[in-house]
Amino acid sequence: MNQLRTAIVPGFLTFITAFALPAMGQDRVAISELDDRIRVEIGGQLFTEWQHKAWSVPYLYPVIGPNGVNVTRHFPMKDDVAGEDQDHPHHRSIRFSHRKVNGMSFWSPDSKQGGHDTRIDLKEIRKLQSGETGELVLLNEWIGDEKLVLTEVVTLRFIPLENREVLMDFDIALTAGEEDVTFEDEKDGGVSIRVAGSMKVEDRKSKTGKGTIQNSNGEMNAAAWGKRATWCDYFGPDETGKTVGIAIFDHPDNLRFPTHWHARTYGLLTANRFGTGFFEAKQGAKKGDGDYTIKAGETLRLKHRFFFHHGSSESAGVAAKYAEYSGSGG
Repeated sequence: MNQLRTAIVPGFLTFITAFALPAMGQDRVAISELDDRIRVEIGGQLFTEWQHKAWSVPYLYPVIGPNGVNVTRHFPMKDDVAGEDQDHPHHRSIRFSHRKVNGMSFWSPDSKQGGHDTRIDLKEIRKLQSGETGELVLLNEWIGDEKLVLTEVVTLRFIPLENREVLMDFDIALTAGEEDVTFEDEKDGGVSIRVAGSMKVEDRKSKTGKGTIQNSNGEMNAAAWGKRATWCDYFGPDETGKTVGIAIFDHPDNLRFPTHWHARTYGLLTANRFGTGFFEAKQGAKKGDGDYTIKAGETLRLKHRFFFHHGSSESAGVAAKYAEYSGSGG
């Protein structure tokens, strides 16, 4: 009997392993450090990579959407991709930056705005946790003219959903160095994404496109530019022809909630809370109204969530997902 039991049990376990276990943990997040980037996989497939050596400032690229294809613009990481505009080479997939930080540009660092040299260096990987959800915590230094301007702690959380949809938290803690740090009133800055060429509302030259911008107020496309909203969604066809979307959520605890949105029909979407003078100029705002100063040694914390989804804002239930986010404390 014992021999029979021994023979049966391994076979039964083999059956369970073959048919049951792959379904368990199939959306597991695996985060690994490579020589020049940090790789994030979901269910054994690439989701994104934190690129910290490819350029003078870091960004996430590629970003694989729910249909298994990239949903951010390839340029300038790849040239001559069909359907892509080759403008604004600093619009690199997903990143956080700002055009004027104590007068220096971290938005377009290659431009040496005002004669300043800027870069963002990775100093420490504080947490790299794989599991049913994943978490990555990075300590960065913003360097301007070879001096420390501020330190930045970036916390990325990856939460797989059904049908390859993903929630990604992008939280930031900015701590001024020995001097005050002012984020000056500018439209160019914040947590941003440049969507795939197929998803944009309109091409810069032909003015044709199949994408849609929609915010929490119901404002669409160009009408969403500069408006305050709790969330904004950019959706359109990926390279498979199926509609996908990328929504960004603004957390209620954030400075100047709800944020303004630098939402461009050519493919840019940015949550920017430092541009009041630009976004509310028609309402009487003046240049400088959006300035914000972090006192020496003090910290500004900002929380955002990305929702990579199938379909439109309505069909994906973006408003409901935002309600879950804002009500839970993020």
